[in-house]
Amino acid sequence: MTEPIWSSGGAGGVRAVLDDLEEAAGSLAAAAGELDDAARSLGVAAQVAAWDPARAPRAAALLDAAAASSAEASRLRALGDALRSAALAYLEAESEARRSITLAGRLGEAAADWWGSVAWVHRTAALAIGGRAAMRLLGGPGLPPTTGLVGRDEASGLLALAGEDYARIVAVLALVVHQAEAGEPAYRTVEPLPELVDGSPGSLEDLVGRLAWVHAEGEGTVAVETVRGDGGARHLVYVPGTEDWWVTSGNPADVEADLVSVLGAMSDAARAVVDAVAAHGIGPDEPILLAGHSQGGMVAMIAAAALADRYRVERVVTAGAPTGRIRLPPTVAALHLENTRDLVPGLDGRANPDTPRRVTVSHDRRRSHRADAPDGSRTIAEAHGFAGYAATARLVDEGVSASTQAWLDGARPLLTEARSTVTAYRPVTG
Repeated sequence: MTEPIWSSGGAGGVRAVLDDLEEAAGSLAAAAGELDDAARSLGVAAQVAAWDPARAPRAAALLDAAAASSAEASRLRALGDALRSAALAYLEAESEARRSITLAGRLGEAAADWWGSVAWVHRTAALAIGGRAAMRLLGGPGLPPTTGLVGRDEASGLLALAGEDYARIVAVLALVVHQAEAGEPAYRTVEPLPELVDGSPGSLEDLVGRLAWVHAEGEGTVAVETVRGDGGARHLVYVPGTEDWWVTSGNPADVEADLVSVLGAMSDAARAVVDAVAAHGIGPDEPILLAGHSQGGMVAMIAAAALADRYRVERVVTAGAPTGRIRLPPTVAALHLENTRDLVPGLDGRANPDTPRRVTVSHDRRRSHRADAPDGSRTIAEAHGFAGYAATARLVDEGVSASTQAWLDGARPLLTEARSTVTAYRPVTG
């Protein structure tokens, strides 16, 4: 069976292919126009030659050349039309390839999750009534199965209905949270923790493992890993996801950062990343890759755009992050990992742009056929977890499409196992 994973964007994506075919079709149309001009000029020359008895024998040859030029122009136009048709066929074929889940299959999953959620409610009620004895006997209630009912695409489609009001609603929510956090200690800067010696990630899967590590560090910690060699230094920056769900902590990786970041604006979390890069003493010509999971992916994108004017920011990797509304400079190449059963990447109500510099990998992990799949992605936590995104990254390492392969080839200098140093930067508040 084919693994339900595909990509959009990038060197082999629809937009890139359409751009290439459209450019080729335009070139053919221009060449056809020049041949038409040549045919007209040859026709005029043939008429002029026919008036002069000394040149009359050449008139027939000129007319033949004009006819040949006109015929070649027609062939070029037909080829240009064929290329445009091929572009449309490519778009339709890729759309069809993504329809791996039948309506009946989705309805079956939705029904199963509905009854699973009903059973979860009954179980939770039984535990509440039974108290500690029932908890010891049955275990905790866990989370209900929901990904058959709503995932990335459903969340995105629902929020897209807000249209232009989406940004206004999120901005108002961000203002409310900001005011609620008025008593929090303000973010000031970052301070380095003792340096660690390690081996740098040699794969995308290893990179996702680093994101799990930096998230476990807590307190909004940002980490910078540096590899120094004959080719100079290269740096990998790891950004944590949401860590603070309340309004009393000074941790910049909070709900306000979620709301601000989804619109592509700077937050204290993004400032912490910018400050960490500055504190690390990175040279302007030393390549940088930024990576983040969930909120960390949004913040990595925003920080990359802020740093691109002063540093050589080459790559961004996001996992489970809503990044469709965030712009990147054309010099930065992004790779977005998204589980289609994870609703978080759809919380911006907008798909990632399909451009040659941005590749989005979509993986339906609930329908994965892999023996090493770490989860069923039946609950919100499973669908959004690090283990699942590491599995998606593993598939990308093995090869998903021409677009992902081209992206990895370009990132190879940054994703090569070598002795490295890791410095964690902890936000300072107060």
